[in-house]
Amino acid sequence: MRASGRLIGLFSFDVGYEIDLEHARRCTTQGESGELERRRAAPTYLRYATPPLRLPLGRLNVRLGDATVEATASAIVHEFGAMTMMLEMPLECDIETLPALTARLTGAGPLEDAARALCEQLFERLAPAVTSPSLNSLVEDYYVIQLEDLEPPATVAGLLAAARGTLASALRCEPVPLSDAEVDEVFRTAVSYYPDDLIVTDWNVALIVDRSFFDAVQVLEYLNVQLLELRYFDALLDKRVAATYALTAAPRRRFALAARPHRRAIDELAAIRLEVATIFERIHNALKLSGDLYLAKVYARTADRLALRAWEDSVDRKLDVLQQMYEVLVQRVATARAELLELTIVILILVELVARL
Repeated sequence: MRASGRLIGLFSFDVGYEIDLEHARRCTTQGESGELERRRAAPTYLRYATPPLRLPLGRLNVRLGDATVEATASAIVHEFGAMTMMLEMPLECDIETLPALTARLTGAGPLEDAARALCEQLFERLAPAVTSPSLNSLVEDYYVIQLEDLEPPATVAGLLAAARGTLASALRCEPVPLSDAEVDEVFRTAVSYYPDDLIVTDWNVALIVDRSFFDAVQVLEYLNVQLLELRYFDALLDKRVAATYALTAAPRRRFALAARPHRRAIDELAAIRLEVATIFERIHNALKLSGDLYLAKVYARTADRLALRAWEDSVDRKLDVLQQMYEVLVQRVATARAELLELTIVILILVELVARL
């Protein structure tokens, strides 16, 4: 069976604390609101809280497997400091070759290199619109295989009957066949709305059999950005916990002058805890899907595949550890101040006694 459609690569980067989208629009002189696409009945409140900015970046040649293909590039810019480079390429191949293709896509490669180069160029243009600009080395990638024509023609049921195992291997980025139990596990995330559409998502690849697919890609891009931000803050908090532990584990020094490093650490801890809490709140409220059962299913099942809840728990635990360290340092500073006050009172009493003699 032969298929044609698209391969879409999503590469998300953290570029700063916040992006002024209106300023970014002026910096680029082009772009449009990336409001959520609608093609099913859904409430009017189904939308982004602040729609991202979508910027066309032109066409470029990229390596895909053993061939060079032309990709259409665009950027999705979010106000909470993240950007996604989207590369869309034509795809025409035998279904049997998809597992080998997705296996080659995992890890750094030509597509990621091209996306990073585009991000660096765009970052230079948008830097004036970014608060605390910093292009982090971390990147989160996700791939979408979109199929719309099959030869010989087949329904979704016919496609699954002929190539269910092959598609499962492609979704798991495995070039070899999977067990029946694992194939069933892969298709546990399958969602269909109409008789002729299908979407199956896994940890790094999604399969979409549909001609109208961009709303699902928007949800997958948003999930990819969430995972990027969780990984970024998890690594940031790891470093902060290690640095603060060295300070709290050191023997306590007496008097307030020796507590100055503690006061600086207290200010830094308060700032980072506030920053993480604020970013998380904005990310979680960025997209409202509760009214669209189809997209809500896609979101929930893919979030489970990406282990977003586990990443959130990891970040929460580290925030709890930092809170405990914060309280220890605050107590140390308070104790040092009390000791200094007591010493000052003793010195004043001695001075008064000496003056009376």
